[in-house]
Amino acid sequence: MELKELFKKHTLACLAGGFVIGLAVCGVGSAAMSFSGSPEFCGTCHAMKHEAWTFADSTHSNLECADCHLPHDNMAIYFIEKGRTGMIDTYHEVLRDYPAHIKLSDNAKKTVDGNCIRCHKNTMKNVHADMGVDLDTGADCMKCHSRIAHGSNHIERGIKVE
Repeated sequence: MELKELFKKHTLACLAGGFVIGLAVCGVGSAAMSFSGSPEFCGTCHAMKHEAWTFADSTHSNLECADCHLPHDNMAIYFIEKGRTGMIDTYHEVLRDYPAHIKLSDNAKKTVDGNCIRCHKNTMKNVHADMGVDLDTGADCMKCHSRIAHGSNHIERGIKVE
């Protein structure tokens, strides 16, 4: 029996099977995307153990690493940046050549600042209004708040703001 005949004879079963396989692929892919942005996953890397440890006691510990460290402007940019940074992290993990103290690049700082504003937009409106500056002029949240998620050094851990 040819494939074309088989499909004609069992069209509904083939469509249902394809639908089930599609759902399974989407479910597994979604779970993998979510897990790969979590502190549990990121903390498995040799160089990120301290970052995950300091983050665990911070005010933001209910968030995922990707919530702060990846852009959320649109899904295409999110996926591209997730792939790019994931490959860079994998490269450095395999070579074990991360610096002792990981520092954010200028581009990564802009991403983190943008995500601060995205999550704290209502608060930022009040802050900017008090300062007399428009909200869309940008921000340097990390200038004053860099210790919130990870502490000022690897010993201190994140800061709890209660």
